[in-house]
Amino acid sequence: MAARLVRHLRASDARVSPWKNGRGSTRELALGPEHASFERGDFDWRISAAGVAEPGPFSVFHGFERVLVVTSGAGLVLEHGPHAPRARLRRMEPYRFSGDWPTGAELVGGPVEDFNVLARRGRFEAEALAVELGARVLRESLGEALVFAHVLARATARVSGEEAPFELAAGDSLAITGTLAHDEIEISGKHDSCGVILVRLSAARGGGG
Repeated sequence: MAARLVRHLRASDARVSPWKNGRGSTRELALGPEHASFERGDFDWRISAAGVAEPGPFSVFHGFERVLVVTSGAGLVLEHGPHAPRARLRRMEPYRFSGDWPTGAELVGGPVEDFNVLARRGRFEAEALAVELGARVLRESLGEALVFAHVLARATARVSGEEAPFELAAGDSLAITGTLAHDEIEISGKHDSCGVILVRLSAARGGGG
């Protein structure tokens, strides 16, 4: 098993790229495996953030499951045609849907910011937890997974086995690999507006991941 590795990813590290449908841009926070590329389409998972300023269609990602979290704004309403009922997405409520579905978005009360997870079906499964932390403390088990922790405002994070805490600014993230079942993360919010999104990416059961 690979040794645990914790990487502090700063907001300024994000790679900006256009949407597949050309209607906006995305800040790519992390992508795997290591030498994959979004443009080549050979990636198994991707974590990103974007702004939605007007209603319209989402890009289609065949073969992927998606998790979307609205991080600011009044929310979105998503339409999936015959595949699923209309869905109202409120702030910090993770919503899962198929990247195969044609999806249209309506703004509830103006532009929003969102956080997106793409996981290739049959290779990875994604689980997302979103918490309005404020100035409180969140403690969670990491489990045996690739873990990604993203903060919306200033926070301090401690990972079991690491000597020093990580001081995170708004938009910063931690990417943690090589975790064990008993490993934990503790995140202390330093601002009333601090929200935390914790993503676990694990090999798909019965898949080739």
